[in-house]
Amino acid sequence: MESTVLEVALSHQASPSRQDGSGIAKAPVPIDLDLAASAQALRLLARLHAEEPTPALLESLRDAPVGRGPLALDRDDALQAAALVDEVVSDLPERITRRSLAALTADFAAIHRTGELRTCPTEGPWLDEEMRADAAATLRRWRTGLGAELEAELRRPPLDGVADDHIAAELTVLAALFDRGRTLDALCFLDRHLLPWAPDFCSRVATRCREPFFAGIAILTNAQLDDLRDRLVELCGLPRPVEEGADARRRRRWTEGRFPRACTCDP
Repeated sequence: MESTVLEVALSHQASPSRQDGSGIAKAPVPIDLDLAASAQALRLLARLHAEEPTPALLESLRDAPVGRGPLALDRDDALQAAALVDEVVSDLPERITRRSLAALTADFAAIHRTGELRTCPTEGPWLDEEMRADAAATLRRWRTGLGAELEAELRRPPLDGVADDHIAAELTVLAALFDRGRTLDALCFLDRHLLPWAPDFCSRVATRCREPFFAGIAILTNAQLDDLRDRLVELCGLPRPVEEGADARRRRRWTEGRFPRACTCDP
């Protein structure tokens, strides 16, 4: 994969270990970017992508609806997706049982485990074969640079059951960067490891899943990443990578379900 705009811009002033997230200084944080809330939103999304639906998980969403929590964004796609998720949860029986979640459990498996829907929840299959080893190596350096606390988090359920480049694991790495106030690093990580493939994964889930609950989660994930990238650009003045294109074209690609990258999950 080619270097991002940020990597090129910083290549002459960052240390050789910069790609582990340790060489970029903090930047001023705009007033409307709440780092703690952003990290909380990312961890909630990570849990929803990693944890099979259980009564405890759905009861937690009933007690704290996503439309009123850290995932609440003032944009149409996020508002509609949050309302969809909250409606699904509110329609469940008063006493949520595993039996009442059978359809959700089956759809989760089809998305994240069996490959039945060919949604590809990991980064590797979205990359050209010759680029996968480099992407895996840079991801390991990010994780190493963020230290033992992050590794301990990634070893706890439900994250212990996912691959290193699973959408949930990468969202957790991004959350750890926000925890530490490393906003330029967060922008770099978004451009290098999430935005090149996660929107296409989310689009596939939204258009192929059987249960609207997961369509809502996918749309919320895309909206959160898109919104964070827009806010982070204010910190450095760097535009999105050229391949992302204009805002209107990027949004049209999402809504029409177009996939500019092939994936090895495809037949």
